[in-house]
Order: sequence, then C-alpha cells, then structure tokens
Amino acid sequence: MSMLIPPVLPVRIAMLLVVTAGSLLAQPPETGQRRQRGERRGGQRTRTEVPPVLDEEFIRTRLPAGVRYISDIVYRNVDGSELKLDLFLPDADSTSGLPLAVWIHGGAWMRGNKARDFHRYDQLAARILEDGFALASIEYRLSGTATFPAQIEDCTAALGFLHRNRKKYGLDTGRVVVMGTSAGGHLASLVGTGAAARLVPDSERTQQEWTIRGVVNFYGPSDLILLQGKRDDINYDEDRSPEARLLGHSPLIRPDLAKAASPTTYVSRTSPPFLIFHGDADTRVPITQSVLLDAWLRVHGVQSRLVVVEGARHGDQMFDDMQYVEQVSEFVRSVTE
Repeated sequence: MSMLIPPVLPVRIAMLLVVTAGSLLAQPPETGQRRQRGERRGGQRTRTEVPPVLDEEFIRTRLPAGVRYISDIVYRNVDGSELKLDLFLPDADSTSGLPLAVWIHGGAWMRGNKARDFHRYDQLAARILEDGFALASIEYRLSGTATFPAQIEDCTAALGFLHRNRKKYGLDTGRVVVMGTSAGGHLASLVGTGAAARLVPDSERTQQEWTIRGVVNFYGPSDLILLQGKRDDINYDEDRSPEARLLGHSPLIRPDLAKAASPTTYVSRTSPPFLIFHGDADTRVPITQSVLLDAWLRVHGVQSRLVVVEGARHGDQMFDDMQYVEQVSEFVRSVTE
C-alpha cells in the first residue's frame, strides 16, 4: 500500500549469450520462459557485495530478451584508477535516438558497485529497457578513496562521456533521466539540480550539452545537516557517520561543506521534475529528508511527487514492486516525450 502526495501543478527465456570485447549480446531461442514478475516483499538490503559485472544468468533470466549488455566501459581515469560504467541497450528496430536513464548506485557513499542495485531492482531495470530506454549504471569514487565533491565530479564525467559517445551507442542525450537509491538518490538529485555548475572546476567539466529531463530519487538524503540530527550521542570531532566520511568532517563541524553537498541547496525554478520514493519506516535516512526536498521543489514551482511507501524500511525489497515500477515507467516516459 502506498500514499501519494500529488504534484503541484514472462516466462523464463533461455538465450544464447555471445561475448565480445567486454559485451554480452543476448539473443533468445525459439522456446523457453523468463521469470514472472510481481511483488518483491522482503526486508532490507544486505551488505554482501555482488561482483561489479552482472553474470550471464542475470542477463538471461531477469532482463528482456535481446538486451545488449556492454560492461566495464572506462569513462574516466582519475587518481591512477579507471572509473567504469555499464550500458544496456534495448532490443529495438532502431538503435539511434534512444532516451537515456542513468543509474547511480547506493551504499552510503562508501560501498556498493554499479551492478549491485540491479539485483534488487531488476524489475525496474527490465521495465526501463522495455520502454525503449538505454540504461547506464555508473561507478564513482567511494568516500574511502576520495571525499566530496569527487563523487559529483565523477557523475558529471560519466554524463560527459555518454554525450561524447552518443552516436556510437545511439543515445539521445537531450532526453536523460537520472535515478538512484540512497546515496545514489542523493547524487542523482545533485546532478539533476545542477550542483556540478558550482562544484566541478571548469577544467574538469565538459561543456554541458546534455539535458536532464527528470530525477527519480529512492530515499536519498537531501540535507546533510538535518540528517545529522538523528544522531543523539556522537563525538563530532571523531564522527564516523557515512555523511562525515563523505565530507571528511562532521556536518556539524563543517556546515559549509554539508550545505554544499545537500541537494536542497541547489533547487531552483529551473530544476527538472522529481519523482521521490521513501518508506515511512526508514530509520537510516528519515522520511523528513524526502519531505523537505519535495517541499523545496514545490516552493520553487517545480513538478514534484513524493510517494510514501507504508511500512518500507531503508532499501526494502518492496520498492521494486510492480506498482512502483509502473509509476517510475510512467514518469520517465512523460518527461522524455
């Protein structure tokens, strides 16, 4: 069951997998079945990491037939490391002019990888591809490697790479939707509200010619100072909270950094439409974070819709229930028409 806050204004298919130079091209045979879809009830995400590249069984059983999966595309070299993204291209008569959904993974900014979220959001990923979108999932420097704003620099670099290579992959980067869970929802919101224009040095920022048409934020933080308020007993000089690790300092010791890393700082009348999901039983990122973001968007006259998922905890399996998948599908199609 869900409560909506209205806006202001089949079958398992065995497939032959052809592996070529870092890609998987899935081709269905004449018979077989794919897994049925439905509700995804079942608690919180575990911290067990999955490999950063999806395996053949996942592609064969959970994604639409004919999807082309290109893994580990290097989009940036920074600090002696390669940053990579995965790209899914739908099976379509035309592979040019595909609208693009960009997924940013969660993990408290300090764990996770570009493949992990899809094991929980496979129904959503499949629906996006069925709707004729290309889907990119990007990795970024985690807080144990680099502090903010490194993460937003990486997300911006990934978008720049996809834009420069749009003809190669048949992408329409004038129709981009960014989405993510938890820390990824936070970064998606920063990308969508144009934070990079103030955070990323010109020398690191490609001229922005892509267009963010919408943001889908699953329970991401929006105000890091307010988020710190949930911690009653903490040594702020030795703060090891996820947000302190992201910033390199406790948000209450460096409120300037916390404000710079908060999506609410950048909301303006030119922000794109938002679709926000949050569980009312979330104790890791309180629902007030999404209520506040939704309110700021509305104050600026931006189309925003907050879906409160009753009984859902942080990372709950039910966010991939088909009723919410359908709402995301409707939103991304409407903003990219």
